[in-house]
Order: sequence, then structure tokens, then C-alpha cells
Amino acid sequence: MKGPYLKSIIRAILSSLALSMYFVLVAKLEYKDTSWRAIILHPSMQKGILYGFFLFLGNDYLAKWVSAKYPQAKDLGRKMVLFFTCNITLTIMVIFTVNAFFSSLFHGNKSFMVRFHDFVSQQHVAYYFQTVIIALFISIVFFGFHFYKRFRDYQIKETQQEKEQITAQFESLKNQLDPHFLFNSLNVLNGLIDESPKKASMFTTDLSKIYRYVLEQKDKSLVSLQDELAFSKAYLNLLSLRFEEGIQIDLQINTEQHIGFILPLSLQLLIENVIKHNVISLKKPLLLTIYRKNDYLYVENNLQKKKALHGRSGIGLRNIQERYAILSNRPVHIQETDILFSVGLPIINEVVS
Repeated sequence: MKGPYLKSIIRAILSSLALSMYFVLVAKLEYKDTSWRAIILHPSMQKGILYGFFLFLGNDYLAKWVSAKYPQAKDLGRKMVLFFTCNITLTIMVIFTVNAFFSSLFHGNKSFMVRFHDFVSQQHVAYYFQTVIIALFISIVFFGFHFYKRFRDYQIKETQQEKEQITAQFESLKNQLDPHFLFNSLNVLNGLIDESPKKASMFTTDLSKIYRYVLEQKDKSLVSLQDELAFSKAYLNLLSLRFEEGIQIDLQINTEQHIGFILPLSLQLLIENVIKHNVISLKKPLLLTIYRKNDYLYVENNLQKKKALHGRSGIGLRNIQERYAILSNRPVHIQETDILFSVGLPIINEVVS
């Protein structure tokens, strides 16, 4: 038997026994001449134990089912209506079934229909009503405790998600403002100043666009695909000036495909990831392709891994996956073969507030 089910049964047993002990004490105080054994073995006490067990167990599963059906905090009213409606039905069914078990319904010389008619005629509406009221009172306490716990768990989870998002944003910003990238960019710029002042001017313009975009977008959950592509074009221009013929870029996205939103700086982070992990040379050019397919933005490259890498590997991809997990239920697609590496980012159609 699985752990959660066993725990629920144990809780129901302990709860029904504790409640029964209370009624035993009350009965002993009222009937002092009656022995403890007679009180405990009295059919009413045995019925009480079974009532308690099945109602506690049933309410436990009922509360979990209602929470799963209406997980949002805004659905509290629906939760209460469904829970208490089912609770009344459950209480009546438990009382009827337990009473039937202790009656002569399942044994005797009469036919079953006659025994059933006799059993039903012995049931009193007032008794059921009284028991339902008591069960409802206990259920209110049970309901309040259970959903307060769920609400606290939800708050903790929400706080944890917020913390993860802030951490992911910090890691993203730290990666984008990598001093190695800035150092390499300034070295390239220094070389271009002597070789081609015009190219150096273009390089400076694109570099300023990159850092301005990073600072502007770092606190946003999502940015338009159009803005991210425009920013990435500036970054790709830097790469073309830096590596020249060592990198071949194929951007296969037309204007009609600019609709949607993605994580800020995620496309640039994927491009930077490709540059970091692959050999780039005139003899072995890196082929970088960016395209859109089935509401995913793909960054694809021919695989020519570097033999040794400094720093931590895979941090950038995990960063993106963690951030997407917070904002979307669609996964990041990662595929690697002997000759190809591809990452697909889900394109979100609506801005997540």
C-alpha cells in the first residue's frame, strides 16, 4: 500500500478512536454503574467508531479531490459549495451503510425486500439530521485546517517561484554582462579602428545597442519576438565582424513570423552558447541557423565541439529552462546528434502578467 494512502487510513483510525474515547468518558460519567467493558462494546459505541473512521477518511480524500479540481485560490467559493454538498451526501451514505451493517438486513428468515423495508422504516430523519449537523461542524474545522494548509503551501510555492525567477534573471544578466565578452569585444574594436574605421563605427553602434537592450529588458518576464530578433541582429553583426568568414549566419524568419513573445535575452544566450562551445575557424566555419517552426524559435548549428572548456557547462541552457518552467507549461526542445545541435524556445502568444 502506498505511503499517502496508509497515512490517511492511520489518521482516520486514530481520529475515530480519539473521538470514541471522548464519548466513552462522557457515557461513563453519565452511567456510573455501567462497566467500562459494557460501554466500549455497546453497539452504539461500535457504530460511532465506524462513523468516525469512514467520515474522517472520506473527508480526507474529498478535500484532496476538491483541491485538485479547483486548485486556484480564487475558486474558494466553488470549493466550499462542492465540499459541503459532497460531505452531506457522504455522511448520509455512511450512516445508512453502518446502520445496515448492525441491523438484521443481511440475515434473517424474511425475504430481503421485507427486511429492507423494515430497516428503512426504523431509520429516523431527525437522527440523520442531527448527525449531519455534527458532521458538518467537524467538517468546517477539517475544511478550514486543510485548505489553510493548502493555501500556505501555495504561498510558499509562489514565493519559491518568485525567488527562482529573480535568481534566473540575475544569472541571465550576469551571463550577458560577462566581462570576457566585453573584453573580447573591445579587443575586436581596437583592431578594427586601425583596419577599418567604418567597421569600427558600426561595431561600436551595435555594441551600445546590445548593452542598452540588456539593461532595458532585464526586469521583464517576456519581450516581443520582434524586439528580441532586432537585438539579436545587432549581436550577430558583432559576431560577423569578429569572426568574419569563420561563421555563417542564416536567419530564416520573415516579418510575418515576428508575432509572439519569448524570454528576454534568451535568443542571445543561445547564440552565445553556440559560440562558447564550438570551434570557429576559416577551415571549419560554424553554420548558425535561426528559424521558426510550430510556434517554436529554433537556434541550430553544426556540431564541432571544443575539446576543453573553461567554466561551468550547461548553465545557460538550464537558466532558460528554469525561466520557461515558471512562465509556461511548454518545454524547451533540446536535440543533439553527431553533427547537429538544436534548441527550440516556445513562442508564447500572450503576455504573462
